[in-house]
Amino acid sequence: PEPRITHSKHNTSPCLMTMDVPATVRVTPATQERIAVREALQALPVDAAAPLAATLPSHPVGSRCEVAPGGRRGVIRYVGCPGGLPRPLVAVELDMSQGDDVQQGGCWMDGVEYFAPSHPGAPVVWKAPADVVTGDFPEIDPFADLGDSD
Repeated sequence: PEPRITHSKHNTSPCLMTMDVPATVRVTPATQERIAVREALQALPVDAAAPLAATLPSHPVGSRCEVAPGGRRGVIRYVGCPGGLPRPLVAVELDMSQGDDVQQGGCWMDGVEYFAPSHPGAPVVWKAPADVVTGDFPEIDPFADLGDSD
């Protein structure tokens, strides 16, 4: 038997018709709006992403920090709402690549580069502000405990 296409009240929007969403897929108006915002942001040139940057007095860009979990240390490179997220995220360039949530470079999932890391392969994590503590967190020297004979 042939598949039956059903129409619902959710997928009759002209917005959905331009997005090539099949009639069998139900998309709420809130999701339609999120998709439209995301697509508009992706269409912007890289420099246009700057207005998405936010300012959090507790998380100034360029400050040293420690990231949960694991006490990873690094430098805050970006604070803002990448991809049109409703809440800000903090991008931290780590001193050492640690953890399974590490990615490389200044791009977020949407493919837009929100900041320029110190080098192209720099380890970066994107975290909620609550997971990032700023303060006097110098780089950890992995050889600090070794003596001259080691």
